[in-house]
Amino acid sequence: MKEGAALLQGLAVCGHCGRRLAVHYSGRFSAPGYHCAGKNIVNGRGEYCLNIGGVQIDAAVAEAFLAALAPAGLEASLQAIEQFDADHETTLAQFRRDVDRARYNARRAERRYRAVDPENRLVARGLEAEWESALLELKTAESELSDREHARPRPLTHEERDAILALGKDLKRIWFAPTTSDRDRKELLRTLLDDVTLRVERDKYNAHLTLRWRGGLFSEVNVPLPHSHPSPIRTADDTIDLLRRLAAHYPDTKIAGILNRQGRTPATGLSFTANRVSSLRTHWEIPCFELKQQVQDGECMTIEKAARALGIAPSTCIAASTMASLPESRSHLTRRGASVSMTSCGRAL
Repeated sequence: MKEGAALLQGLAVCGHCGRRLAVHYSGRFSAPGYHCAGKNIVNGRGEYCLNIGGVQIDAAVAEAFLAALAPAGLEASLQAIEQFDADHETTLAQFRRDVDRARYNARRAERRYRAVDPENRLVARGLEAEWESALLELKTAESELSDREHARPRPLTHEERDAILALGKDLKRIWFAPTTSDRDRKELLRTLLDDVTLRVERDKYNAHLTLRWRGGLFSEVNVPLPHSHPSPIRTADDTIDLLRRLAAHYPDTKIAGILNRQGRTPATGLSFTANRVSSLRTHWEIPCFELKQQVQDGECMTIEKAARALGIAPSTCIAASTMASLPESRSHLTRRGASVSMTSCGRAL
């Protein structure tokens, strides 16, 4: 048996597939946990059919164990006191029977030796060896009986009896005492428990335990599981809303400068950069800013086509396009309900 803190090591059974649960330890304080690798393979890797922390599970089993012992605790203590001297007397009676048996064997061996014909030396020599062996066994039995009688334990004092009775009344104090090791607790559990079947119901936030006691009795325990996990670190919602509005008008670099000037930070607490703004937009699926292209003033035409559309000579169109290329000379000509930019002539050159 290993020295780890997991009380159900070797006792826990998966309620989903029936396999023995393995033990693992995690976290800064090596908190125990139980898992079952199962038989399913997902993407080339084994998939756990059960994985749960063991702190709450062990506490529930320990509570059920102590509750089962509570009614019998005082009675067991009283019986232990009453049997304290009786056990020693029973042991002495057994050693006395051993001495009587050895003495009877020695006497019988002596009678057989004395009854043999002295002329039959071969038989007499064998019977003599048996007699000597029986005498040696008798001497050993008498020596062991004498040692046991001299080792008789002294009777308990009233203070010692009261201490035993107090321990019987307060089993929890014994269980949680600093002197009680994890190994001791595991051995205590195994005196009454055969196994514990563990079934996790994630949708109900519940772990169902079935305790099988020695003798065939069963008991069931439900352990509530946490309903929620601590919320992950995330950027403030008002910062996300502002980013969503700014992304429609400014690029990431400019947005980062605006957010930094307002004293805002991302979830990491660092200052905003263009990369961090881009990552935040990608996570929240916010489209990036797109620079709109300038709208063309009119349709591009050749000199001849522009001249026909305006009803002027091609040479006049060339002169007009030259004037339109100057910022202070730009204008529009309208004829026949159609608007044609003077720069169209210039682009046709």
